[in-house]
Amino acid sequence: MPRPVAALLTLCAASAHAHVYSLSVSGDRRRVMDLGVFGFGDEGVARLRVKELSLADTGAESSDKHIGFTLDRVSTALLARQQKNHGKGELAYHGICYIDEEAVRPDPDVPQSRTLFPMESVLKGGSPASHAFEVNITQTGLYALFFYNCKRFYNDTDDAPREVPVTFDVEVTLFNVDAGHPSYASYGKRDLPEIYAGFTAIYCAMLAYWVRLTMTPKAVQLHHLITMLLAVKTLTLFFEAGKEFYFRDNGVKSTWSYLYYIFLTIRGILLFTVILLIGTGWSFLKPFLTQKDKQIISVVVPLQVLVHIAIGYIEDTSEGDPLFLWYKDMLMVLDTICCCSVLLPIIWSIKQLSETKEMDGKEVQNLTRLKQFRTFYIIVEARIAQPRMGFVGLSSPCCMLS
Repeated sequence: MPRPVAALLTLCAASAHAHVYSLSVSGDRRRVMDLGVFGFGDEGVARLRVKELSLADTGAESSDKHIGFTLDRVSTALLARQQKNHGKGELAYHGICYIDEEAVRPDPDVPQSRTLFPMESVLKGGSPASHAFEVNITQTGLYALFFYNCKRFYNDTDDAPREVPVTFDVEVTLFNVDAGHPSYASYGKRDLPEIYAGFTAIYCAMLAYWVRLTMTPKAVQLHHLITMLLAVKTLTLFFEAGKEFYFRDNGVKSTWSYLYYIFLTIRGILLFTVILLIGTGWSFLKPFLTQKDKQIISVVVPLQVLVHIAIGYIEDTSEGDPLFLWYKDMLMVLDTICCCSVLLPIIWSIKQLSETKEMDGKEVQNLTRLKQFRTFYIIVEARIAQPRMGFVGLSSPCCMLS
């Protein structure tokens, strides 16, 4: 089944992904592929099973250039992506192999700073190569898994090095050993299930308190919609806790994941709907929606569905997948459009109230509240968008280390 379709079915379902996963690559020319990061403790295990690795130019197999996988110890996931961009950009342009470059080589004095899984020794004879690797990790830290392809060939008319397309399947299993049992959660995320369970309890208490506050004749329709939003948010956290518990024990997706993505999508739609309705003044300024308000809602709701399809795809695939960064970029663009769109009704309402020649005390109070809400919303969205924009910028081909 194509991965985008699988993501869509998941929706009916900066960071580490599923740590029992497989990746299929066909005719890929990338010099370096980022296969994700994982936090190991002092009892970690990394397993790779490479199948049917072959080069499009069989003559390149006999060259002494390197090809294989490397597990590098890095300080942050951001640094890993910078190294990947440097390897497939400037280094590839100058014909320098990724594992030979000092700028991206981990400190050799640090134990297990780089573990190589070379494939050039088994890639001979013109037939596809298969091999299995396993290494025990004893140094706590964050590790990035890369595939590197330094095979190049020259022809009689052009001295410039050219990429040799590669095809292979790889199965990756990364886990820590905790009390004699495998734990597939990254070392820094091993307590996430309990944290999400705790926040579920907190949101349950907040929901109960909110319901008590809104049990009054003064409550308007918008208050009841916020009650629904809080209830969906609570269920989202509950299913996320279940998803993380199952993933930590098994390393793969489960029914918990499907339920989590369903409620995550509903929560996103409800959240932006509530913000839009507050901005339009519906329920406390006016009992109806204008045509402009309806048009904004008709745009934001489908965009939120697309955003969560992108989230489902990203969560369900490896960073080495060719479409991974495309979906990551699409997620940021669509999310930014949603965030900007919900500002329009707020601006329109403020403008409409400001142009009123005579305002009573209630209208002045509503205008002040809308202006405060606009400022608060802009600050919150700027804070949320900043790390996303930074990630996409560093993922783009034009962002290279100097």
